[in-house]
Amino acid sequence: MKQVLRILGRIIQIPYMVWAFIWFIVLMLGAALWAIPVYAVLGSKGQKIIFPAYKVWARCWFLLCGIWVVVENRKYIMAAEPAIIAANHSSHIDVLNGALASPLMVRALVKLELKKIPVLGYMFQTSSVFVDRSSAESRRRSVERLQRTLTAGFSLFLFPEGTRNRSSKALTPFHDGAFRIAILSQRPIVPLVVLGATKVMPMKGISLRPGRIRCRYLPAIPTKGMKDSDLHALKEQVYGLMEAELLREQGELYA
Repeated sequence: MKQVLRILGRIIQIPYMVWAFIWFIVLMLGAALWAIPVYAVLGSKGQKIIFPAYKVWARCWFLLCGIWVVVENRKYIMAAEPAIIAANHSSHIDVLNGALASPLMVRALVKLELKKIPVLGYMFQTSSVFVDRSSAESRRRSVERLQRTLTAGFSLFLFPEGTRNRSSKALTPFHDGAFRIAILSQRPIVPLVVLGATKVMPMKGISLRPGRIRCRYLPAIPTKGMKDSDLHALKEQVYGLMEAELLREQGELYA
């Protein structure tokens, strides 16, 4: 019986994946048709107009795929912005989760390499800050851009793990960047724990299934008065809080 159910599941999975892919492309192009002319006229100032369109794209696609995103403790980011939102990264769809969980005044940090992707790369440009890690000078310029973004009143959304977590642990080691920016700007860090994303889209293979994703904000961690010497302790504090929440909620997933 289990074998029969497994085969039926695989048969149903094929049209579901085709459905999801088609609607992803259709909605992405619809958002692009809105974002590209706005960005061409207003530049980065149009982000307040563009980002809501991306949230509509994400919400519509999730609903069409039977995926529901619940945002918990939104009050922590609303009271702290502009802030640095630090989220765990365990699934290919975490960027869309982040869009739905974030306030309107937010810009994501993305790798410069993503700029080369047709259409999607330009859409990232309209709502994100590209980070170039190729040299010390390019990293310095990236940090300056991020500080200007915070000064302009935007929160920053990033994954301190740097890339998707393919390990059997709750989190992979954090990079210093998010915490260095927080200390330099004296803005708080608000941890965001994403729960259930790996069940909706597992890391291995190409698969998608209906389900519920919870995006849970944790209390903001202030950085007023911190110095470079506090960076390691701040990073460890955020890591510990996020790891404890992940283990408490879905510890069965980790070795």
